[in-house]
Amino acid sequence: MKYHWIPLLLLFSADVTAFLSPSSNHRAVLSQKSNLNSFSNVIREKVTYTKLANTSVSIKDVILDEHDEQGLLKSSAFVGLVTAAMGFFYGKVLSKSVQTVWTTIPQMILQKFGSLDPRVFITTVCTLGGLSMGILSKKFPSAFTVADFVHSFSGDKVIPLPSSKTNLLPVLLLSLVTSTFGFSVGPEAPMVCAGALIGSSIARYLYGSTAIGIHETLAYAGAAGALTAFMGIPIAGSIFALELTRANAGMTKSAGGALAPATMASIAALILIRGVFLPGKEVGGHFVYDAVGYLSGSAMIQTSVACGLIGGAIGTLFHKIVHFLKSFFWSQSNTQKSKSWKNPILVKSLIGLIVGLISVNYPQTLFWGEGSMQIVVDGQKTAFASTKHGLSSALTSMAKVDPSIPFGSASAALQVGIAKLVAIALACSGKFPGGIIFPLFFASGSIAHAIGLSMSNSIVPVIVFCLMGATQASVTRTPLATVLMLSLTASSSSELSLLMPCCMISSYIGVFVSRFISKESYFAYNE
Repeated sequence: MKYHWIPLLLLFSADVTAFLSPSSNHRAVLSQKSNLNSFSNVIREKVTYTKLANTSVSIKDVILDEHDEQGLLKSSAFVGLVTAAMGFFYGKVLSKSVQTVWTTIPQMILQKFGSLDPRVFITTVCTLGGLSMGILSKKFPSAFTVADFVHSFSGDKVIPLPSSKTNLLPVLLLSLVTSTFGFSVGPEAPMVCAGALIGSSIARYLYGSTAIGIHETLAYAGAAGALTAFMGIPIAGSIFALELTRANAGMTKSAGGALAPATMASIAALILIRGVFLPGKEVGGHFVYDAVGYLSGSAMIQTSVACGLIGGAIGTLFHKIVHFLKSFFWSQSNTQKSKSWKNPILVKSLIGLIVGLISVNYPQTLFWGEGSMQIVVDGQKTAFASTKHGLSSALTSMAKVDPSIPFGSASAALQVGIAKLVAIALACSGKFPGGIIFPLFFASGSIAHAIGLSMSNSIVPVIVFCLMGATQASVTRTPLATVLMLSLTASSSSELSLLMPCCMISSYIGVFVSRFISKESYFAYNE
């Protein structure tokens, strides 16, 4: 019974493959299928056929009515199902890859040789990861990134996304390698990219190549579906995608028409993940925040505003460092190009080596942070080794801040936070594709403990929650989605009625502060 969903998935995959087939003969046959009780048939009922030729039908004749609101919602649900399946299985492959590199291989080395030097293993793995990314980036020099997604949809005129046929595999492969080898950027942004590519491609098949507005809407729906599947939480992915392409604290200009489809895609994705793939998995967040107790109104406002100001400053400093490092690693004059060391293989290998050296000293900074975020939520009261992405004691023996015991001082917490920010900045400036949502949560959570260790213990969870929200939101400009992500991933024992209002204030202030002190931003918006 554990795999009862496999026949359903096979049928669903067959329908999707046939439905997206470029063969017009296949499209004609689809209309004659007998009563397949699948969602793709519901969509096909909306297809308007003109007079069919004996042997083929033009792609222009197979177009849904772009003004049919109900049809658009059904299309969005279909997109949500497809992108959810993609995100779910990508997550499974990524989890297995991380386990193989960082758990299975070290265990094999220990069994064979009896010892393992973390300096050799961690730096070798990270350097090989950088080398692999350098080679792959030469193979896929124009891989679609989240920066391209933002650029395409942040202007007055929508720039159509490329075909998923040639761009989806590079996005997933580059992200898989980056995350597997421990770099501090996560799969969140690649999920946005992959989902958007799929949604846009489905829009082209359903509505034709000229319905650019629908392409944008289903791209947002695809991004929402993929994010929902990967994070396992509803709606937050929809809001994140719609906020991401706006430089201020609002949503994209097309949010009025795209919000409902993106939400529908998120709901469909969650139904597939929770109802079919993981029906027995417990529902609810898993990050446990310490008790707050009594919180006065003045303490709430003071903490929220202070964290918003600090988070905005940290976020601004972060994106300025990223821009500086990008300029250092990649900019060169035409006369230098033939002799320059600044080629992808050397640069990415060098960054891999540096990240490896940082990780030897601060092993808790490895990976994108979601799997080990509990240690910064509670100040390392939870041992790093007991988390999803925790490492064995053999790989953490050289740590300057022991990841198996609580932070003993503000200095220890600050070291971890700064090391994580540097690791994230190196990955971003080195053009390693990945998201920065959980990486920034992790870094700012550590810094929050450095601040909170000199204060009352009861206020520390509020500082952690607020500073994580403000820092992340100030960089990605997604304050509402940030609050939803933190809230929906918190455990049922966390006092969200106290934490959430504070974080809302901090997250929006973080965006406002960052925009006030710097005209630059992490993304290049096409406004």
